[in-house]
Amino acid sequence: MKVAELLLRLKDAEPEAVVLLLPNYADYSEAEELNDVVLIAEPWTCERHHKADGTATDVHHPASHGHTLGCDDATDESWSEHVVILSPQLGSIEAKNSGVEKSASDTASLEDSIREQALQTRRHMVVEGQLLSADEFCARLGISKKRFGRMLADGELFGLDVDGTDYFPALLADSRLNAKRLQAICRIIVPAPAGSRHDFLSSPHGALGAKIPLHMLDDDRDYKRLREVAEAWAAQYSRTSITLYEGEHESEPADVTPLYTAITEIDPRKPLWTRASKAIHEHGYEWPLGPYPEYRTHTLFVARQSAGYTRPVPEACVQILAKDDYIRIRTIFASGRPREAETMPVGKHQTVVDVAKKVIAHFRKR
Repeated sequence: MKVAELLLRLKDAEPEAVVLLLPNYADYSEAEELNDVVLIAEPWTCERHHKADGTATDVHHPASHGHTLGCDDATDESWSEHVVILSPQLGSIEAKNSGVEKSASDTASLEDSIREQALQTRRHMVVEGQLLSADEFCARLGISKKRFGRMLADGELFGLDVDGTDYFPALLADSRLNAKRLQAICRIIVPAPAGSRHDFLSSPHGALGAKIPLHMLDDDRDYKRLREVAEAWAAQYSRTSITLYEGEHESEPADVTPLYTAITEIDPRKPLWTRASKAIHEHGYEWPLGPYPEYRTHTLFVARQSAGYTRPVPEACVQILAKDDYIRIRTIFASGRPREAETMPVGKHQTVVDVAKKVIAHFRKR
């Protein structure tokens, strides 16, 4: 019910009448007097949960709570709305609402506190000589500014921001360490944020038997294991997903349920179709689990998502058009590369996932 409808219904009510609230399925004797009316300033979320029998249930909650556990993105709906809450308990709504606001405020304060602590730590590292200015770093390593720039661009070294200025870990210029191997490890872990890279190199790691990566550069066996762990560790900071939709599309449709989705953690610097192939073959995360629809016209989307970013970055769209025993492929790249079109036989691949695997394998070979 909207406020306008409520006011209309109360238009002819006796002004001195007592307003009672009657819960669902309650007897008249269980009605309680209305004692509080609160106008909520911030929009709330309404979720409409659809059931298998065709009925639906609406769930209302503060938008800051995120979706409820029972919300299914594939079948349910949600939208923002302003609400007015009536309660038999005086002050209870303000208490709950302020609790929500306080929780959000506490979270923000905690994040600010963590950032401030990290900044204080980095300032201390500058004072202690654990972080060097660009000039100091070049002098310590004995390299030119030009060489320094190339190393930075190649990911062989990295900087940490301190009050708007980049400083560089002194450990990357330590002459006691195997520089070639250290720089190789730095290149591997580029997908991770700079602060995380520094922590990885200088802290004990469980997957390495509690060894510190910097101490594993000399022994060949240790170094081989370090490379393996570094690759797996860095991959968690970037995901590649493939999603299949029925029909022909140029952008992911918001109102169509995907036929299939697969996601993998992999270095974003690897070739596009190598990453897509890993996603569809690895069986790490995929949904649904099958059986999959028979081959028909559908569209394959490839996207990349970095840790800390909620929105995936589209990379390619492949329209797979059914033509008897052949498929016509039209590829659209988000990077602006020219569109490509070609035809290939379907072969024995009967489901949309089989065909997607065949198309991705074809692209990998080119």
